[in-house]
Amino acid sequence: MRNAAAHNGKDLAREIALLKHQLEELADTVNGTSSSIVARGEAAVEETLKSARELVAKYGDTAKAFAEDTAKLRNKATDTLIEQTESRPLTTFAAIIGIGFLAGWLCRRH
Repeated sequence: MRNAAAHNGKDLAREIALLKHQLEELADTVNGTSSSIVARGEAAVEETLKSARELVAKYGDTAKAFAEDTAKLRNKATDTLIEQTESRPLTTFAAIIGIGFLAGWLCRRH
């Protein structure tokens, strides 16, 4: 009986040692995997930043030119409106009254 108990104790010690070794291997694998995931994440972030910079470089000038053209068009429309108001004040007044009447008629409550 003592022989069987000693034999079981040795088997148990061997199993524990094997489990410790497997646990250490698992820990090393997990550490390696997390490092790999971090490295892939950093690469993805760098690639995204590079793409964003290229997009800004490609379309930044176009957007700036579009904004400048819009400002010029706004200024031209303002100048034209002022010019028309000064040259035809009664027509402008009639148009404002007409627009006000139309807006009031469309927004009336039933």
